[in-house]
Amino acid sequence: MEYRSSGVIFDLSPEMEVTVYCEKHFIGPAPTGEKRTKRGESENRERNESVAGRAAKKRVRQACKTIGADRMITLTYRANMTDRETALKHWDRFRRRMRKYREFHYVAVIEEQERGALHFRVAVNGRQSYHLLRSIWSSIVGVDEQGRSMSNIDVRNPTKFGFGKEGVHKLAAYIAKYCAKEMDCRELDQKRYFASRGIPKPEVQSWPIASVTSLGAVQTAFAIAASGLLDGAQFWYNKALDVIWIATAPNSIRYQETAPF
Repeated sequence: MEYRSSGVIFDLSPEMEVTVYCEKHFIGPAPTGEKRTKRGESENRERNESVAGRAAKKRVRQACKTIGADRMITLTYRANMTDRETALKHWDRFRRRMRKYREFHYVAVIEEQERGALHFRVAVNGRQSYHLLRSIWSSIVGVDEQGRSMSNIDVRNPTKFGFGKEGVHKLAAYIAKYCAKEMDCRELDQKRYFASRGIPKPEVQSWPIASVTSLGAVQTAFAIAASGLLDGAQFWYNKALDVIWIATAPNSIRYQETAPF
């Protein structure tokens, strides 16, 4: 067996993810001879939904780390908002208004509660002006007949979210999980997340490695990740798939450009 390492380095955040996996000797999906169906009409809709969800989770997790997301904004309604189209119009106005006042990098998802109410989870970096956020969101959603605001907003800072060595992983994972969650308000062909323009794609470096055993592959993965910060890192290993994944914690030291072996 041959193993290959894939390293993902985030330009705006000093972290990286390392994946070591058994090399597959084919490229692309196996040919089936079946005609492609229209989006949303496939007999494999459930499987396609799962695949799309996993892919979106990965993109959201990496985007959160790229912008160095360390805070979460929650935009809610006091009324039971169930209209996705209206909610997305409110979100679009909010993000446009925010960009007029400051550079606003974000990764956002829409969440549906059990009662059908919708709200937004937004991952951002750095301190936020609570009064500015509240003022903009309130002006968009409006007030009731008594003049009371029909909106609410919450900002979770690092200390409130349990941000420590693993905090950045927790926030990225928390935002990403909603991409794979089934929602009545979302169809298969509708967007699962929303991200600001200008977020660079993470740099991906890939190397073949000399390991021929699972143990050797795991040791190599940790040797690569050690160029980052292992204190507070997270890892996942699947013996059946022969894959190990490691995500390092934030570190001020920039990673080396070549494989450390």
